[in-house]
Parts: sequence; C-alpha cells; structure tokens
Amino acid sequence: MIPQAPVRSLLLTVIIIVVCAGLYQVSGTDTPISGMLEITTDEDLKEYLKNVTPEYRYGYTNEMYYDIAIPMAEMAPSPASMVAKEAASPTAIATGSSDKGASDFSTTNIQVAGVDEADFVKNDGKYIYIESGETLTIVDAFPPEQGKIVTELPVEGSVSELFLAGDHLVVFSDTNDEHWYIPKGSAVPIPDYSRKTEAVIYDISDRKSPKEIRTISAPGSYENARMIGDYVYFITEETPDYSNPRMPIIYDGTEPVEISSIWCPPYPKNEYQMHTLTSFPVIGSGQPQAESFLLGYSNTLYVSPQNVYIAYEKQLPWYGWGMIEEKSERAKEPEQESVIHRFAIKDGEIAYKTTGTVPGYLLNQFSLDENRGNLRVATTVSDWSSDENQYNNVYVFDPDLKIIGRLEHLAPEEKIYSARFMGDLLYLVTFKQTDPLFVIDLSNPYQPGLLGELKIPGYSDYLHPYDETHLIGIGKDTMENEWGGIIPTGVKIALFDVSKVNNPQLVESIVIGEKGSDSAVLSDHRAFLLDKERNIMAIPIREVVHIPVQGSKYEGSHTEETWQGTYVFGINPDTGFTEKGRIKQGTGTSGDEWWYGSTVLRSLFMDDVLYTISRDRIVGSNLKDLTQRLMDIGIKHDDRPTYYY
Repeated sequence: MIPQAPVRSLLLTVIIIVVCAGLYQVSGTDTPISGMLEITTDEDLKEYLKNVTPEYRYGYTNEMYYDIAIPMAEMAPSPASMVAKEAASPTAIATGSSDKGASDFSTTNIQVAGVDEADFVKNDGKYIYIESGETLTIVDAFPPEQGKIVTELPVEGSVSELFLAGDHLVVFSDTNDEHWYIPKGSAVPIPDYSRKTEAVIYDISDRKSPKEIRTISAPGSYENARMIGDYVYFITEETPDYSNPRMPIIYDGTEPVEISSIWCPPYPKNEYQMHTLTSFPVIGSGQPQAESFLLGYSNTLYVSPQNVYIAYEKQLPWYGWGMIEEKSERAKEPEQESVIHRFAIKDGEIAYKTTGTVPGYLLNQFSLDENRGNLRVATTVSDWSSDENQYNNVYVFDPDLKIIGRLEHLAPEEKIYSARFMGDLLYLVTFKQTDPLFVIDLSNPYQPGLLGELKIPGYSDYLHPYDETHLIGIGKDTMENEWGGIIPTGVKIALFDVSKVNNPQLVESIVIGEKGSDSAVLSDHRAFLLDKERNIMAIPIREVVHIPVQGSKYEGSHTEETWQGTYVFGINPDTGFTEKGRIKQGTGTSGDEWWYGSTVLRSLFMDDVLYTISRDRIVGSNLKDLTQRLMDIGIKHDDRPTYYY
C-alpha cells in the first residue's frame, strides 16, 4: 500500500532525521555538510520539492533548523592537487613578427592563471570581437589606420559573453525555449515554455563569414563561464517548476543529452534555484557533460584549474508569525552563513565532491582562493544581535571543506570592500570611516595570523598585484558630511608598498573627479588593464567636476560637468603614478549615459595602440602619443544598460 502524501512527507522527515542522527552529529560551524541527496527521476524530484519545501515557502514551523548530512559514495577520484596561481595582470601574448596582426596584445584581466573568463569583448591581436544586444561584431582593428567592421552577425536571443579559442568563437545567448512534452498519464503533447542558454560555436577562420558549427543548450538563464584549455564550463540558473518538476535536459544541437542526477541539500530551504553546470570542448565533437543541483541564489563563482566552487548566502528558515524559537548552543554562533559547494573538473568531466559552510557572506569571487589543495575564504558577518554588529573573518578549508584554520573578529563595525590572495598572503580592505589595508599571513594554513595594517581615508573596491611587493588599489575617496557621516567622492587610485609585511606603506594616491565620479573597474575587474613592460595602466573613468556658481549667496551652489573616457598612467614602484594622457570617448560628456553609450567599459592594446571600448564605439589611440587618434569606429549597440552584480 502506497502511503498518502502527508504520511510520505512525515516519513521522509523522520527518515532524514533518524539517518543523520545515527551517523552524524548536527553540523556546527566547523562541520560542513559531507554530502547531498541524489535525485534521479521526475517522481523523486517532485516528492523532494513537495516534502521539503512547503513548510519553508509558506511559513509552517519545522524543527529541522540545522544542516544535516546524508552519507553518499565518492563519485570520482580527485585530480592531482595543484596550486591555483593568480594572474598578476591581463596577459600580453607575443605572437612573433607577422604582417597579419600585432606582435603582442593584451587579453582579459582574469583572477586565476590558466582559467579564462568570458567577457563581452575579446581580441586576437588583429580582430576585436564584441557583442551588444543581438549582434556580434567583428572589427579588423590592426593596423588601426585601416580599421573597419568586417562582420555584423545577428545572433538569436540576447548575447551575453564570449570566449575566443584560435579560429573558434563561443557566443553565449539567452533565448526563450518552446518544446512539447507528454504529461504522465496522457497521450496528448502540450507546449512548455522556458528560458535556455545557447553556447554557439563558430568557425571564424574566415572572419568575414563566420560559420556556426555547433550549439550546446542548457536550461535556464546564463550566469557565468570559464574556459580551461579547450574546455568551456558554464552555469545556468532557473526557478524550478514546483507543480510539475522535471529532470533537466541539455541539447547538443537537436540531440537531447539527459542529466542523470540532481544533487540536493538534505536540509530544507526557503526557496530553490535549479543550477546546471555544463561543459563541452570548443574543438572536436566530444559529448557535452552536465551536472544539475538545487541550491540557493548563487552569487559567487570561483574556478581553479581543478575545481569549481559555487557559494551563496544560506537562507534561514522562517518559523511563522509570532513564533519564538528557543536558542540552542549552536545559536551562540552567528546565524548568518554561506554555503560552498566543490565540484572537481578535468577535461570536461564534472563530479560533485563536497559541501561546507562558513560564517558570514562573501563579497565576490576574490573572497575565495585555492592554494595547495586548500580553500581560503574571507567573509563579513553582519550579526546585529551582538555587540560588534559587523566583523570579518578568514578561514582555511581542507579539500573536504572542513575548517582547519581561522582568524576571526577582524575590524569590528566594518565590512570587506576588497580582497586579494597572493601566495601565502592575503590583502584585505575593510571600511567604515577609514580604509584599513590588512596584511594577513596564511603560510601556516592551520593558524592564520595578522601581520600589519595601514589606515588611510577612502577605500579600495579592487586590489591588483603590481609585483610581489606592490599592490594597486582602485576605489573611492571619502569625506565627512555635515552630520558626521562619511560619503564617497572621487575615484581613488593608490599604490601600496607591502615589502615590509608588518608595516605596509602608501607610496602615492590620486583622486579623480568629485562626488558622482565612477569607474567600471569598481564593479568589474575585467575593465582593468595593466602591462608592466609597456608601463601602462588604463582606467576607464566617468569624471564629475563641480563648477561653483558665481555670485550665489548660498555656500556650495554648483553645476556639474562630466567627462567620460580613459586615464592612462605609468607606474614607478618607488614614486607612484605618472599621468600619460587621457582619451575622450564619444562626446565625452554627461549626454553619454552611465554603463552604456560611450561610457568606457574595457581597454586593450595591440603593440603600440591602445583601444578603448564602449557599447557604441571602439577608439584606437597611439600609446606613444595619446592625443593621436588612429581609429574611431561606431558599432551597433543595445541602448539598454548593462548591469553588473
């Protein structure tokens, strides 16, 4: 006899509690979830969502508050442990002498060496590939005096980002998918509408006539992507259909590739998102691989050459109106936690390995770093029930995502604004009224330690290594308002000397513009360009200058003038920055709206030519004389703003 739905729900709850109580203790801060549930059929998925979710979605009380664990067999042997090396700057690629393109050129500014990051613009030293809206544009950009558009290719859906691999281009786009399926117990097919991501591979050996050679489709909207060697890994996300859930399917062209398993947390959540991690080779016809998993709203992706880490802030259960839970021993720890999942990757193969939790939330991908098989993590805890309210922590996890080292309660009342791991050191910027730059020792993973700190006004949103003993910070300057609060003003660029780890020093700082000034680098590291050999650092800037109103009887009366373009600096590690020039983009005025139009979002170089790129144009300038404009090509663009999270 098959139990009725309420009985099945109760049985599932009891089974999970009994199994976990017998095999594992309730997970605390140091004990990560050691496994996830594996679901293999539509029926199991429907039962899981029905039995685990309703109490939390609609406000019923449930005693299953803590993370619990279900034992599961090891899926696959781990790849050899390697250190994920950080990229010190956008890589300059030397191609040798050629009449077809530049002898060297820059590539995307990435976090981890050997792990390329998708972007809306790529280049190969001769051609620039750029997407906007529903158009892929290929520009013959070198030499710039002969620059011209060679292809404007319509792409189905909304194009997001690109990868370039030799004569192959991968274009990601979001599209609406309509397909037919036959519901269980029916013989009549019905339509189903959903969102899907297409990864379209083009053969661009003839840049004037790209040929579509393969399309890989995955369910959900595009989130993020990486490329390691010839293999692409991309993540999609969608809200599951709670009333009629089905196992995800990816497509190789029109050929369906079924996903055999969905990995689910063994503890209930407020809401789920279905994530699918798909891989495929850019070259060749190898079959795509995929793993799907029910998680929260993921907001942090970190990828090393061997592992994919997906992290998100854990949603606390909702206990219903007016209901009070007694505090347990675990409640003495901060309730705010983030969940981190590790997936092993190798040559397109994907294997779920383990899950852990960490107090607090992660700022972005630079809050994570893999080193000698261990994962280092920097978090901020917002605990308004404590005396400190906010503080910051650094943790070291072993490959099983168990905490083996910790440094906690850094910078009370402040939060992390930027982080950068460099070998055995972590540089951390927190902020409330001043900008403390912390130097943290991670040489002993079991006992992290604080080495030194420097306090200066303002803060850095992005940290970039110049060399082993110098660090560049890009963020905002600040000022105190009339009520004693702190407000951001101009864009601040700082150079730090960290050769003496116990006593870091500021070499020089420059402030560009006034309140309202901004830079794409503050929210997207791919907008940053540094090349030490050519001694150039290019920073896209929207500069706001306040012009006092003459004759006004009121103090502070002013108008604003806006300039948009790129500042170019040289760097001397002993003395600081030297401005080499400024490149205006478009009209360079406030008429060019922020994040689209002529606002500069990227910079790249080919030999002695600096290209500044906005949504509506590509400008080429002579690096030896930045006042000399060599190319200015308008491109089709989508007038809607591009948002970065």
